[in-house]
Amino acid sequence: MLDPVSDPHCGRSTQDRIKFSVGGENWDAEWGSYDVLGTAAFWVDQTVREDYAEQVAAMATGTDFETELVYCLLGGFGVTAELAHAACQVVLEMIAADPRLTADDLEGRLREPLPDGMGRYRFPRQRSQRIAAALTHTRAHPPPDDPLALRAYLLDLNGVGPKTAGWIVRNLTGSADVAIIDIWLIRALTPIGIFKPEWRVERHYSRYEDAFLQYACHGNVPPGALDLCIWEQARFLGTRYFPPLSSDQ
Repeated sequence: MLDPVSDPHCGRSTQDRIKFSVGGENWDAEWGSYDVLGTAAFWVDQTVREDYAEQVAAMATGTDFETELVYCLLGGFGVTAELAHAACQVVLEMIAADPRLTADDLEGRLREPLPDGMGRYRFPRQRSQRIAAALTHTRAHPPPDDPLALRAYLLDLNGVGPKTAGWIVRNLTGSADVAIIDIWLIRALTPIGIFKPEWRVERHYSRYEDAFLQYACHGNVPPGALDLCIWEQARFLGTRYFPPLSSDQ
């Protein structure tokens, strides 16, 4: 057996086990070595090494509420980050030219090819309706500043679930009280025991979130930074390293 090695960031041994308690269920998971792809230690080390906390902080200072609302409503399930960015650019330009745009106006443009050869947006009618309704509501009823109050406020909007609400809150505030449970996090963290394989995101989102926040605490890193690290790197490595699971939605 190899001698235990201390993690350079938080001092944990490769043989340590980290404990979780969610919904009355208790378990532990292996910490592992920071230089082995996919371990709990690896993701924390990458978060620190690549300074993802600085990236999250830069997001919060370089954006505004309507931009994040539009972008996150355009992103999510079935839409790549690149496609969402291209569509968001178009929609924000339209809003800047005419803040009173209707859902039909937005839909008409989203049915056309997007810039930079990105093709056509996948859900033009559904997302246009959601954006128009969300903008009408949020302009009439301005959002609160407190991160958890903001998440509760966002959950009242059509088409905004806990993942999208957490996404907007993280990008705007960098809050340590929310997590974005994306499919790539589920694929990366379920096999190493941080998430339970029997969980399903549509029924157990709060369990995923609680476990992830505990994991970030064990690693002594901001959850938003850890989330961004895993999403970006697992997505880049793809299904060869992080294949679909039965819990995929």
